[in-house]
Amino acid sequence: MVDAAIELFAQQGFPGTGVAAIAERAGITPSAVIHHFGSKDAVLQAVLDEYDARAVARVARRAGGVDGLVEQLIADAEYMISERGLALVHVVLQAEHLDGHSSVRERFRERSRVLRGHIAAVVGSERPDMDAGAVATELLAFLEGAVTLWLLDPGTVDLPALYRGYLGRLFRPAEGSTA
Repeated sequence: MVDAAIELFAQQGFPGTGVAAIAERAGITPSAVIHHFGSKDAVLQAVLDEYDARAVARVARRAGGVDGLVEQLIADAEYMISERGLALVHVVLQAEHLDGHSSVRERFRERSRVLRGHIAAVVGSERPDMDAGAVATELLAFLEGAVTLWLLDPGTVDLPALYRGYLGRLFRPAEGSTA
């Protein structure tokens, strides 16, 4: 049911997807969806939980430090290519919840803050020559924009190559460094 909702929310957005459509895609009845989740909003929370669980599983497999962060981000770009629906549902749901005060908006905002904090901690521990907070914000802005660009034009945007180029320039050794 969650995979069906991921596909439909990615294609039609949250407001444009009904419980009946999720049920049909999953091969069950609408009452089975409601019985299992209770509401369409709970299905949305399950989709976000699944997205986050998959992201955490990918992050947990990577080495530490800036090199590990770079490796992790490039691997994530490659994963998104194989799981385009997850990338699309993230962008669609985030865009749909930019305005107003909802639990979904707060969840995306908190996720952003956690990611920026993680990136800042990694960068700050190895690159004292950089403003770790600013780098984290810039990097997350790049990642969000790069994914959107790739989703708009996947035939001409090589997402892993885009990541490699940007990350290589961003984390180039500091002036005067022997690294």
